[in-house]
Amino acid sequence: MRKVSIMGAVFLIAIAGTFYFLYSNKPAATSGVATFTEIILGNGEVRQVPEGWKEYRNITYRFSLLYPEWLAVNEYPEGGGATTITFQNVERGGGFQLFILPYSSRQVSEERFKKDVPSGVRLGLTDTSVDGATGAAFYSESATLGETREVWFIHGGFLFEATVLKPLEGWFDGIIQTWEFL
Repeated sequence: MRKVSIMGAVFLIAIAGTFYFLYSNKPAATSGVATFTEIILGNGEVRQVPEGWKEYRNITYRFSLLYPEWLAVNEYPEGGGATTITFQNVERGGGFQLFILPYSSRQVSEERFKKDVPSGVRLGLTDTSVDGATGAAFYSESATLGETREVWFIHGGFLFEATVLKPLEGWFDGIIQTWEFL
């Protein structure tokens, strides 16, 4: 069962300060030029990380992404090879979560959807792509979180379910675009 309740209380308490902090935390520029840190990837390519951001890398699920350094990352094993990973900041009120589980099908079944989204709400369904993996984005709702934006995709034998509060979807779009499979 998804552990969205972990983030639920945190998001509901902190949502009031979210917009101020999200839009005032742009990467700093020096003389009009942004500062970057370079990370060398396993394939020898160089990835640039903007100042004020960090790279999260997960070897088990073979992906990495960039996220604002003011978010704390926590991993919660769910059993059966599944994990919930939260990126959140209680004080600033921002964050998102990833729920990842082994998945052998090429498409998400209705049964899997209903298991992970008990409300059954899936509005505005659109096709999307995350680093070449075909997926779906939609709006949903949770008794704990309220209205959410979900991005689900399958890659390398895993189903990735990314969840963010609906008002933060534009902010999260910038983060999901940094996703790279290893």
